[in-house]
Amino acid sequence: MLVLFLNRLDDRWLKRIEEMKNKYPGITFKTRHEGSLDSLLSMADVVVTARLSAEEIQKAQKLRLIIVPMAGVNALDWQAIRERGIQVCNCHSNASAVAERALALALSLLGRVVEYDHDLRYGVWHGYSVHGGEKDYWVSLQKKKVCIVGFGHIGQHLARLLQPFSCEIVAVKRTAPMVKDRITSDLDWAIETSDVIFITVPLTKETRNLFNRERLFRMKNKFLINVSRGEVVDEQALFEALRDGVLAGAAIDTWYTYPSTDRECVLPSRFPFNTLRNVVMSPHVGAHCEEALNSLMNETFEILEKYIVTGELMNRVDPECQY
Repeated sequence: MLVLFLNRLDDRWLKRIEEMKNKYPGITFKTRHEGSLDSLLSMADVVVTARLSAEEIQKAQKLRLIIVPMAGVNALDWQAIRERGIQVCNCHSNASAVAERALALALSLLGRVVEYDHDLRYGVWHGYSVHGGEKDYWVSLQKKKVCIVGFGHIGQHLARLLQPFSCEIVAVKRTAPMVKDRITSDLDWAIETSDVIFITVPLTKETRNLFNRERLFRMKNKFLINVSRGEVVDEQALFEALRDGVLAGAAIDTWYTYPSTDRECVLPSRFPFNTLRNVVMSPHVGAHCEEALNSLMNETFEILEKYIVTGELMNRVDPECQY
């Protein structure tokens, strides 16, 4: 069996790979720098990666299992995976960190923390010191009606973090009954009855553009926090709903335009979100902390080792649902 690591590897990963080599001498472990990619793929039985194209899958004729060392699996070519019957497992141990980030973004947005920080750096004050009045009020999260769209690992962690704020929480889950025990499949009802909406769903064919223009423009005076994927929310409609004062504000960690190796400095959208005062912008770092990254690495090796020893799969991704 050949296990091929195509993900980004630091010293911690390389150390763990060496440990696996010593523990399982009958299995070959390789990284992408130990030969040509085409040659490595042609020999691989297991690949650890978050991205794999149809062309790469076609070259990996022995491939039986893809382990994604994170939660998101939308960068895989699922048509090719289904055609080949390849198994996919992913990791969820970063959920608590992403939930923490979502809460931090919500507090920053409602509390106008970034806006006031920016102004005070230029000597512009708000509030009591300048008799700012109502226009300088920030919004408390205490006792707000909150909608969590997607009630998987992240959503459930987030619900627990919100408990000290005495929020009234309704969770949206596709497989839930219409309304039962504050969990519902009726997204529009949940949004309508909420003040703050968190998006934590995976990106699938069902969730792409879930927050379309019609839905966004019905969200008058509501706050939106997205730690899911940018494509879940209509890019232009989101900008216009914020610009025109339909949405009270948005905190966004996942975007539409990303850096590349030849273009590192790039704005995260085709639209000038950076000019809006009611937006908190975050560069897709929901799980970019040492604690979360260590947990994801450990979970990846746990999945791999269980497969090597027993042939069993942990955290198997449904190829139809893609989560």
